[in-house]
Amino acid sequence: MQQGMIYNIQRMSTADGPGLRTTVFLKGCPLRCLWCSNPESQSPQAQLMVFEDLCVGCGQCAQSCPSGAVIERDHKFNRDMKLCTNCGACVPGCPAKARSISGEIMTTEQVMKIARKDALFYQNSDGGVTFGGGEPTLGGNFLLEMLSTCRNEAFHTCIDTCGFCPEEMFRQVTELTDMFLFDLKHMDPGTHKSLTGQDNALIHANLCQAFRSKADVRIRMPLMPEINDSEKNLVAMAELLGEFGVHDIDVLPSHAFGRNKYAALQLPFPQTRAYAPEELEATLERFRNVGITPHIVK
Repeated sequence: MQQGMIYNIQRMSTADGPGLRTTVFLKGCPLRCLWCSNPESQSPQAQLMVFEDLCVGCGQCAQSCPSGAVIERDHKFNRDMKLCTNCGACVPGCPAKARSISGEIMTTEQVMKIARKDALFYQNSDGGVTFGGGEPTLGGNFLLEMLSTCRNEAFHTCIDTCGFCPEEMFRQVTELTDMFLFDLKHMDPGTHKSLTGQDNALIHANLCQAFRSKADVRIRMPLMPEINDSEKNLVAMAELLGEFGVHDIDVLPSHAFGRNKYAALQLPFPQTRAYAPEELEATLERFRNVGITPHIVK
């Protein structure tokens, strides 16, 4: 049986595909998007997160840490990143839940045991199981085994993907997937690389493969003010999607969610901002002007 790193499983989700769904978040991502709101999803390894604002200053973590990585400042306990090994020994004893480990090795059966609890809800709502991330295709054989098990149990499957995946692996995924939520971030290869760390050639190749498959494909776009919402970019996107007869897109407007997670990992927060209401409406109108109907996903 395969196993992999899971950082969250969300039951009764309504935003990750049709109906009521169990969304399984695999840890690890090949992109480093400047606006990422889930920084804990990027590394494929388990990570300690310290929410200093929750700390009550009891010092229990310092007594539990085998590496001497706990440091005190202003009656709050955090950690020295150079000494911390992400072992999690400090987590169980924290009375305020200010410390947690993001990431747990799970087997296919452990994941499916959770998914099966909601099988009746899938049937009554035309729901199913969604695999997200991070980037779920990095799960390799672990993802394929979970998809295959879902198919054997007649669970509708959905993959929420950035599309950056070896083409042969993506082909195997398409054979076991009922729906893709496929992210498009920027059409220009150079700009895409500067924003995410990778160009978009492989992503577009896999998008074509997804459209050629029997799966439903829903395009999603994280929408960032003055980063990827220009008329030039939207025209290029409309041209690409028009080749496949697609004229609708789900947009996820920029927000400030995730700031506390960056602090918990001692990472700098992305310099992005949210849209003003009138600014967002003007951006949505630009979509309509190029022949794309935008749908906001909250």
